[in-house]
Amino acid sequence: MRPILLPDPPTLSTGVPEIFEQGGSQNVVRRAVVIGNGFPGSENQCIGLARALGLAQNHLLYRVTRPKGGINEWLHWLPVGFHKKLDFILRHLYLYSRLMLGSKQSKYIASENGGSVGLASILEADVKSIVSMARDTYEKDGPLVVIACGRDTVSIASSIRRLASENVFVVQIQHPRSHLNRFDMVITPRHDYYPLTLEAQEQVPRFMRGWITPREPPQDHVVLTTGALHGIDYATLRKSASAWHDEFASLPKPLVVVNIGWPRRNCRYGADLAKQLTDALLSVLGSCGSVRIALSYRTPEKVSRVIFKELGDNPKVFIWNGQEPNPYMGHLAWGDAFVVTADSVSLISEACSTGKPVYVIGADHCKWKIADFHKSLRERGVVRPFTGFEDMSESWSYPPLNDTAEAAMRVRSALAARGWSLRS
Repeated sequence: MRPILLPDPPTLSTGVPEIFEQGGSQNVVRRAVVIGNGFPGSENQCIGLARALGLAQNHLLYRVTRPKGGINEWLHWLPVGFHKKLDFILRHLYLYSRLMLGSKQSKYIASENGGSVGLASILEADVKSIVSMARDTYEKDGPLVVIACGRDTVSIASSIRRLASENVFVVQIQHPRSHLNRFDMVITPRHDYYPLTLEAQEQVPRFMRGWITPREPPQDHVVLTTGALHGIDYATLRKSASAWHDEFASLPKPLVVVNIGWPRRNCRYGADLAKQLTDALLSVLGSCGSVRIALSYRTPEKVSRVIFKELGDNPKVFIWNGQEPNPYMGHLAWGDAFVVTADSVSLISEACSTGKPVYVIGADHCKWKIADFHKSLRERGVVRPFTGFEDMSESWSYPPLNDTAEAAMRVRSALAARGWSLRS
């Protein structure tokens, strides 16, 4: 197959990280705070943006954690602050009940982390400490870029901006649903605004339309992307190609990589799609040199069982069993073509950043805004449906998705408008 050559990315930073230097201009941004929610798909978006801003080595990771285990698994719809308070009360009631009733175990109230319990090694996101850091170090280290992603981080990030607006620039990734003026910038996929389209409005009863968000078009400080942000670019692919050379260089070509996610609210599937996928792979196996399959840690057993049953003994196929090291970056660097299940915007976005052929299976199982995401990719010629009739040795290309770099440019422009700059 003809290799796809990607353009070199713009140089974002050079030299010694300024976060370790003494003094400096108050107008130069030299560090970032990343606020995650414990999910790799969200935190990788924040870290990817920090990297594109040249702050990969100069950021601190904080995390908003929810209580887990027992009844808490049913309470994730609550605001995270209220959830933690409720968990505190429930745990104390549970301990009190054990004292009153003896040492009987309760199977209904149990917490894996109980808020901050067991998370001593993780920086818990705390508004006061982050605001104090931003204010106290402003003269020495300059402004602070705060990058947050996910519903549970919204209240933390917005509070930081409210209390330290002169010292921070707050970026919220993924649509916060309401009051977007609480942030300096919001970065969200274009399909998050699908509910405003005529097609979407026709699917919603009139009396319910007022409850669907967003309710208004994007404002000037909203940056729309095609897919999810991430940290994949030419430099990381080149580095990964070198790191995984010994394992992948000798594999027969073309190498087809299959990434399998898990069913979601707007993209449900089960063993039926797994069987469709294995049948299609067996049909194209003759045009494949080798096939590498990676399942997510959240892939349902009913799906993985079909994959192992149908393809586990095939000499051309290798199925990653979840053991470290994770070959994901090696797959992106060395894969000649990708087959991805339709559920994961992140997996598809990262595959489409390579410029190599990307085939999607299961898009017909998706609805609402995820269906709109797939429609936009097909219209741009970035992906094709995986049917089982493909010649996998055929090479085709497209302009790679470059959402993270484009979003970083918008952040730079917004910082410049405030008289601030990132090290160039």
